[in-house]
Amino acid sequence: MAYKDSCPAFVAECFALRTAIHFAHLSSKSYAEHVALGDFYDELLTLTDKYAEVYMGLTKQVPVTGWPSTDIPSGTPVAMLEEFLEDIAEEEGENSDHQSLLNILAEMEELTAQTLYKLRNLK
Repeated sequence: MAYKDSCPAFVAECFALRTAIHFAHLSSKSYAEHVALGDFYDELLTLTDKYAEVYMGLTKQVPVTGWPSTDIPSGTPVAMLEEFLEDIAEEEGENSDHQSLLNILAEMEELTAQTLYKLRNLK
């Protein structure tokens, strides 16, 4: 996907993931998982909004055809977050010419890796 088109699709994927993680948060029978997932979806919303606004500020582009729709992912929270790390890496490669976007993506990567640690190790 070309640089000018990558942000809207990535933002849509972030919001879809946030919804899936929120459902997992509500379904969890583990307090540690419940809290870790709650922290994740709260912070992901903030970072996704920030990413979209910085992108639009730098490129002077607002998606004129609207934001793309995407399916809500399924699977375990760990599997969804592992896949999201791959999505972040791909987005970093497509936006390597703007350090501010890379910084926000790094924050998303940190949040995701930290949440994975909590899910795997704190029961």
